[in-house]
Amino acid sequence: MRVRYIAFDSYGVKSSCIRVETRDVTIVVDPGIASERSSFPLPREERRALRQRYEVEIRHACSDADVIVITHYHYDHHIPDQRLYKGKRLLIKDPEHSINRSQRWRAGRLLEGLEADVEVADGEVFTYGSTEIRFSKPYWHGVEGSKLGYVIMISIDDGERRLLHTSDIDGPVLREVADEIIEVNPDILIIDGPPTYLLGFIFAYYNLARSIVNLCHIIEESRAETIVLDHHLVRDYRFPELLHPVYRKARELDRRVCTAAELRGLRPMVLEAYRRYGPTRWRDWSRLNEADVLRILEEAVEKGLIEDEWIRRLEEVLDEDRMG
Repeated sequence: MRVRYIAFDSYGVKSSCIRVETRDVTIVVDPGIASERSSFPLPREERRALRQRYEVEIRHACSDADVIVITHYHYDHHIPDQRLYKGKRLLIKDPEHSINRSQRWRAGRLLEGLEADVEVADGEVFTYGSTEIRFSKPYWHGVEGSKLGYVIMISIDDGERRLLHTSDIDGPVLREVADEIIEVNPDILIIDGPPTYLLGFIFAYYNLARSIVNLCHIIEESRAETIVLDHHLVRDYRFPELLHPVYRKARELDRRVCTAAELRGLRPMVLEAYRRYGPTRWRDWSRLNEADVLRILEEAVEKGLIEDEWIRRLEEVLDEDRMG
């Protein structure tokens, strides 16, 4: 299995596009792209230039692919250009079920009259020689009841290695998503970290805490040799401090947790841009430690926002001395 990380937020664009080549089939997952928003510490012209550069890369990656996968219909996960998909095998998130109104409309625009071999992938398995492509059921795009709709995760197994691309599970926040990731037990895990750039707006601190708990469980209980933590997470230059317990857990267990950029020997663009241009929205913050995670979860339990099982789950994976 050969994996190419085509475009990611750690490169400075909104995307999580990969190309996977096995002896049987070449697959591109989520060929979409968008410019980073104004909180990203790069000037607008540089953000636009990066978007143009990596759109070329995505289109080139799709040009000779056998299969293209669309896990949902946000534009950073598919380019709405029918020419890109002409003559391809297209495995897609169900455009009619477990989908919100805006994504149903986008799917309809993409698929109407599309000259491609299109098949709904939710919960399905597709086989190409010794390569198995397996899709999850639809999961929330983030938290329970999210207005952003649903996504599907994809695993690719060539008989020697297994890769899992989670799409936009935003954390993961939900325990059932973390449990499925552990059950799939991939060698390579490409996971969408929590959208910390939305903290205090549409992403609550207790959901960040739940994400930290779930990520620590995944690191501890799966065999993943490489965990690529990227996409929403690295739109925020605070991410190494806000996910400090996750990176500490990885170091303790000698597991590799990194961004797609770091796999290529590069510094995540959000950190490099912060070094060059300074802060945007966030000018003062502190490291989130295990005791902070516990306090956030306890407050959410007291308010009836989550069940107290989250306290037990935290205790299972984190050092009680660090939790105060």
